Amino acid sequence: MFIFWDNSNIHYSGLESVYPIFEPGKPREIYRTYFKNLFELVRNGRVIDGAYAAGSVPPPSDELWGYLQNLGIDMTLLDKTAAGKEQDSVDMSLQTNMFRVALDNKPNTMALLTGDGSGGALGKGFLADLQRIHRLGWNIEVYAWETTCNRYLKKFAEENGIFVPLEKYYFSITFLKGERVVSPL
Repeated sequence: MFIFWDNSNIHYSGLESVYPIFEPGKPREIYRTYFKNLFELVRNGRVIDGAYAAGSVPPPSDELWGYLQNLGIDMTLLDKTAAGKEQDSVDMSLQTNMFRVALDNKPNTMALLTGDGSGGALGKGFLADLQRIHRLGWNIEVYAWETTCNRYLKKFAEENGIFVPLEKYYFSITFLKGERVVSPL
């Protein structure tokens, strides 16, 4: 099994769209993704042949990326743009790794944590790439916040693999710093 993790899509979609529904009125600054449980949710007791994550270079005080590396995840960190936004190349780095894995290994399971399905109509992006990889014989799993997941990506996963709505696990994969601890999976 191989895991591919679009960190920004998972974290910021949770923060901006799901958190206000589950915990209205709470300050944004205390919302956290609990990466260990999210990783274990996807792993589900299976052997991990490779795990990849991509995101922007964190502030020097951020311990997150080191933590993810300790989980055995291969990290790709890219600088933000001059405007402070994440580069499109974050997604492209994950997609490149997805294709390398798909071409260099016998078909297996590919799990993708994202919700981003844009570009599918143009033959680009995660959706189009998962369609290609699925045609190579790979099993597909998509883990995303259902609230923000691209509807075509969700439909593809439901029809050709597995779609896991993260809202079902909200209290096990998030916590509120200094206010709410994570629940067991």
